Amino acid sequence: MTTAPPWSIELVDAFGAGIYLLMAITHADLWWHRRDRPAHFWLALSASGALLVNVTGAVIRRFGESFSVWLLALNVLGIAAALISLYEVVQALRGTRSGRIVRMLQSLTLLPIAFLPFSTYEQVASPLFIGSAMFLLAAMVQAIRHALSGDRESRVMASGLVVLFAVLIYDMASELKLLPRIEGMPVLGFTILFIAAARALSLRYDREHRELVTLRGELESRVHERTAALEAANRELDRLSHTDPLTGLANRRSFFQSANGRDIRTHALLMLDVDHFKRINDTHGHDAGDTVLRALASMLAETVRSGELVARWGGEEFILLLADEGASERAEALRRTLADQAIHAGGARLHVTASIGLSPAAYTGTLDERLTAADRALYRAKQQGRNCVVVAAA
Repeated sequence: MTTAPPWSIELVDAFGAGIYLLMAITHADLWWHRRDRPAHFWLALSASGALLVNVTGAVIRRFGESFSVWLLALNVLGIAAALISLYEVVQALRGTRSGRIVRMLQSLTLLPIAFLPFSTYEQVASPLFIGSAMFLLAAMVQAIRHALSGDRESRVMASGLVVLFAVLIYDMASELKLLPRIEGMPVLGFTILFIAAARALSLRYDREHRELVTLRGELESRVHERTAALEAANRELDRLSHTDPLTGLANRRSFFQSANGRDIRTHALLMLDVDHFKRINDTHGHDAGDTVLRALASMLAETVRSGELVARWGGEEFILLLADEGASERAEALRRTLADQAIHAGGARLHVTASIGLSPAAYTGTLDERLTAADRALYRAKQQGRNCVVVAAA
């Protein structure tokens, strides 16, 4: 009949069981709510394995190894789960997963449990413990290698694994009577390991949070830049949709939008057409014709005052909305200025004239009616020999 273990051993077993149970429940709960973080699953499994070893070991010490073959199986299974899972914890900390070969080796490590009904506890436990210890050693080596590369999480995890490995080596040596026995060493080792693992996970999540904040800042900056670029592009598109690309003046669409918001009863409408423009294109080329149009547009833009409008109507035609007072005199001055100056285009000095039709404010009617009157006056100016101003009759 076996003797009951001293109360100090029972106290250590109870303390260890409490620590392992707390770790198992905590990490299982964390994994349940965050399935994308498998490190918590493997830590919960490792703590559960340590708890299984703790509880079954206490029962075996009290009642002997002959108590139940299944109890022995649970004990060695707990050893494997506690140690092999730590290899997966290290993998999860690095954001990787074990391959098929590693999973096959893990399965082979658990194989001796199947022979427990036909073997002694020592015959099964020894190869299983050695295989599990190899995974612990592999986890420690990997963690140390990553720690040497400057990874803070791996540095903390490696410290815990080194302590656990040293404690288990000492405990094994004490079992072989090579070193004095110190009760509770495995409990101390696993407790330090689980604290180190929790700290390593904390460091990793802190790093991920900082990276997420940085990434969010970068994304917000990019969104802001893209939004600003899009707004600028929209403004440019709006400007282009209202601007004649050759002269930079407002186009017909823009003129209508602006003129419809004005009181045209106090304004005169002026339509201007460059005389013999086709001859300029045919003789000096279209580039010369474009130069003439740009020069005329610049002159017209300087002519208009605040509150007045100028636009390219189409082809070589331009339209102006001027204050009615003195509009006919300004139209005549504009005609003379254009006729008197030379425009350098196509390697030649060109003297360009224009015909002008004017619809004064006295000519009542809608904007379309006023435009028709100005267009008819322009037509009469062409008929009268060009290079003149014709005012539409009221």
